[in-house]
Amino acid sequence: MGYLTFYAMMFVALGLWGIWILMKWRELPTFSKAVYDSMREKKLLSDRISQEDFKEIFIRTEAPLAASYRWGAALVSLLALPLLIMGFNNLWDFMWRLGGSVPGPMERGYMFNVFMTFLFVMGAVVLFLYAVTSHYYRNAPPSLKSEIRRLEGNDE
Repeated sequence: MGYLTFYAMMFVALGLWGIWILMKWRELPTFSKAVYDSMREKKLLSDRISQEDFKEIFIRTEAPLAASYRWGAALVSLLALPLLIMGFNNLWDFMWRLGGSVPGPMERGYMFNVFMTFLFVMGAVVLFLYAVTSHYYRNAPPSLKSEIRRLEGNDE
């Protein structure tokens, strides 16, 4: 299997993951009804909270938002992979030539180049994932329990 085929298969896997996340988003309204009925049956919710209000807070708090953020980060990382490799190799060649390289079979320091390319790409992706994750947790939705308390008026 060639590199391009493997790269295309990563997009297929990412697409399947995206479809699964989309299905989770679409299940939320019906699942919220089942959770509402169950919580009412167990007397965990008061009569103050209507089913529509519960559905709204359930979707806001229990949606697969973190998975959606991770999916978006994976898509951007996968799209940026060839550009990162190309950019690093162009920079590496420039620096190698400035250092007085002599053309030959091992001109660019091949093994060291591959290792440094790996480190660069992994570092760039990790920094990007850190930025996405920190953005998510800075703006994370409240918990369902705190939203229920707020609607019941116990937060005052």
